[in-house]
Amino acid sequence: MQKVLTTIQMSISDKCTIDGGVPSTQLMYRVAQKVFDGRVWQGSLAIICGKGNNGGDGLALASIMADNGIYPDVYLLGDMSKDGRYYYDVLQSNGYDRIYPIGKCNYDFDIIVDCIFGTGFKGAPREEYSEVIDKINASRAYKISVDIPSGLDGDNGRYVTCIKADETITVQYAKTGLYLNDGKDMTGKLSVIDVGIGLFADGANVVEEKDVAVLFPKRKHNTHKGTFGKSAILGGCGNYLGAIRLANMGLCALRSGGGLNVIITPQSHVGNILGTVMESTVIGMPDQDGYFVFDKQAIDVALQGVDCLAIGMGMGNRYGENAKIIEYIVANYPIKIIIDADGLNSLATKVDMLKCAKAQIILTPHVKEMSRLCSKSVENVLDDPIGIAKNFANEYNVTVLLKGASSVITDGREVYLTTNGGAELSKGGSGDTLSGVMLGMLSQGISPIESAYSSAYLTAKVAKDLVNVYSEYGVLPSDVARAIRLITK
Repeated sequence: MQKVLTTIQMSISDKCTIDGGVPSTQLMYRVAQKVFDGRVWQGSLAIICGKGNNGGDGLALASIMADNGIYPDVYLLGDMSKDGRYYYDVLQSNGYDRIYPIGKCNYDFDIIVDCIFGTGFKGAPREEYSEVIDKINASRAYKISVDIPSGLDGDNGRYVTCIKADETITVQYAKTGLYLNDGKDMTGKLSVIDVGIGLFADGANVVEEKDVAVLFPKRKHNTHKGTFGKSAILGGCGNYLGAIRLANMGLCALRSGGGLNVIITPQSHVGNILGTVMESTVIGMPDQDGYFVFDKQAIDVALQGVDCLAIGMGMGNRYGENAKIIEYIVANYPIKIIIDADGLNSLATKVDMLKCAKAQIILTPHVKEMSRLCSKSVENVLDDPIGIAKNFANEYNVTVLLKGASSVITDGREVYLTTNGGAELSKGGSGDTLSGVMLGMLSQGISPIESAYSSAYLTAKVAKDLVNVYSEYGVLPSDVARAIRLITK
């Protein structure tokens, strides 16, 4: 797994490296050299430099280019910092005469290198900077941002005004803001350059294919269906039977590795479900008008022998009654439980039930559901998705999978990011398919945190592969569910 750092973690690592004997100006040179070496520089070039060390990176790049017979126009947005000015002085001492105030820039270049703001920038740029960013974005130029697109929040990927880069070359470790919220859209092609900055802070982990592949070892021949666990899906109501069908469709739980699966749904809808499944057992629960009602004895019968459970998909908005069912199960069954969709909305009415749980619990909220669970605004969650998810997981001793284009997965200690999601998953039902895959992983005895990050990665991977067939617009959750079998080939 690759490490990804917050801006504070990166600042600590940067400072410790400098304190260890590597001057800041030397790090600037290393950054500039790696940026220069990473591509063929052709056409007309401009480097636009801010006042801080990110601007110093740009001036160092200009110095290296000049040494190699390439002469970019350099534009300054004010007086440089002490370290940033070092390479300004180098250029001046060498007689470089293509350094101008930003007011001289016409933005008509083949390539513009953005070195305005570094990773520590927060909030809205002042008007004079916003105007420059807008003009860069309107330019025909191919836009390369060094370390981070200027204006992007390096922690959460939000912005007021920001460079929309075609390419971002980030230093040593990716920053969390390059993946979260709007970060992926503003970053363009992302590459990470190694300049010798040590890791002096504990960052998050970006999940890669090899990290998931190890969870699918070759199976022994001498096994049977009980070897790989018994899972159950509890959900559905009159208007939302499709949710549990999606979770079960293509036998998501079975095709991702589980052995036996049970669908638990309101008794009134058993007939409708039976017509769509073959390999799963269907059990009816007491209901009223097609919605679940709490019945301890019926729950005990339905969950007999179950190792892991996904609850909530299409369960409906009878949140009070649903909460009774969830509370009874989590307090009395020492099994692995995924709570999703309507289960999360029901849980939000009595979230402290988690503190008395015997179960190992995974919660799979999107941002709005997370805001209900933690009683914070959606804006608060967007501003600090990692921190809020991690704090909640730690407080309630659960695993949280906060869904997004990049999902945050944490057990309150470790943090993982799956960064391969995209617009193709932005459809109702994608979460139901994800829960089915996760259920299959859990039923094999894989830990909650590994099941959460691997299922998020795999569901996104299958969806991304299907874009080649259906396009981002055309991929449906049912397509992903049917194709889940491909993930273990």
